[in-house]
Amino acid sequence: MNPKAFIFDMDGTLTESRRCITEQTLSALKRLSPAKLYLVTGSDMVKVVEQMGTDVLLERFERVMACNGTRVWNCNLDMDDEMLSYEPELIHKVSLIDYYSQPDINHIISTLLRLAADNHTKYKTGTFVEWRDSQINFSLIGRNCTLEQRDDYAKWDDKSGERDKAIEQLRETFKGWGLSFRKGGQISIDITRRGWDKSYALQNISELPEDCVFFGDRIEGNGNDSDIAVLCGAYHEVSGPEETVEIIKSVYK
Repeated sequence: MNPKAFIFDMDGTLTESRRCITEQTLSALKRLSPAKLYLVTGSDMVKVVEQMGTDVLLERFERVMACNGTRVWNCNLDMDDEMLSYEPELIHKVSLIDYYSQPDINHIISTLLRLAADNHTKYKTGTFVEWRDSQINFSLIGRNCTLEQRDDYAKWDDKSGERDKAIEQLRETFKGWGLSFRKGGQISIDITRRGWDKSYALQNISELPEDCVFFGDRIEGNGNDSDIAVLCGAYHEVSGPEETVEIIKSVYK
């Protein structure tokens, strides 16, 4: 296969969860030229910029598809035209509020908060529900957890299947609502409209899916990388950025 484009997840694939990209990973990405690079993540653009850096996005990537592809940022800018933007520009967005009433949104969030309150997670921090306009990010431990608490929870989740159980409960509760529930990163569940999973990003990629290679760490089971991975010509499930680098060096010389 001679890929025309590579599509990457961020947390757990190009970066460790909520950490910055390393020079080693950046160096590996350079090897993939002249193929186009796309970033598709459940995170919002604020977190993408924190972890990747604006310069890296503009130098390496064609587009960033944040919030599972429902927020598309163009990074292929004309840097010689001083009248144009020097920052990634938002070119596409959708919102849950266009499809669900405010009372419906309130009911979803209230249900999530009750689930977090009834859960016996070892740590409870804060920000259990994060509104991302086109997506709701839900965490049973809370997004305010430290990196150490995050890693501890991830180990517990792998052992107990806690998020899988929560997803099945939520799917039953909201049967008929047209909602999608997928595990995201180490600690969260991405909630959005069915069809607004990461495969939605393919609508804003010029290459055909069969000409693309996907890298992600959550492809199996309820992972939020599964929907896009199976549509691409090839995919690699990785355990972290080190494995991503190894595959690039060994397979895409």
